[in-house]
Amino acid sequence: MTRQSTLTNKDHADMDAFLGAVLDDYKAGEITKEQAVGGLAHVLAAIDIGNYGEAINWFRQGRKFVRGEV
Repeated sequence: MTRQSTLTNKDHADMDAFLGAVLDDYKAGEITKEQAVGGLAHVLAAIDIGNYGEAINWFRQGRKFVRGEV
């Protein structure tokens, strides 16, 4: 298995959906500001160190992580 070094178009779409979901959840009062910032920071940090697999996992499942459902 090769390590992914870029994000695909699907990954970008998933990222947009994740970011929108986190903002929507915060706006609706379903998560705290700290939860929103923590989730977004986690994704940014993963991308910063080149851990695209972790970032992609968060794009796809991160809403559950941020809400504490996992």
